[in-house]
Amino acid sequence: MARLPAGVTWGQLYGAALLCGIGFTMSLFIGSLAFEHAGPQYGASVRLGILVGSLLSAVVGYVVLRMVLSRQVR
Repeated sequence: MARLPAGVTWGQLYGAALLCGIGFTMSLFIGSLAFEHAGPQYGASVRLGILVGSLLSAVVGYVVLRMVLSRQVR
């Protein structure tokens, strides 16, 4: 259906997609702040889960890109 740009690999695309998870989880975090009047059961555990998801996305994306890019340098 489409082709990757010249010089771009599937591993790089995958790593960039993982980093996009940071923005997605931060939008969930902002949404949870907007609707925090929904009740105390919606509070701290939801925010903690969203922040952990964002951190996990950043770390895994970094590791994947580091591995992919280090293979290309050799």
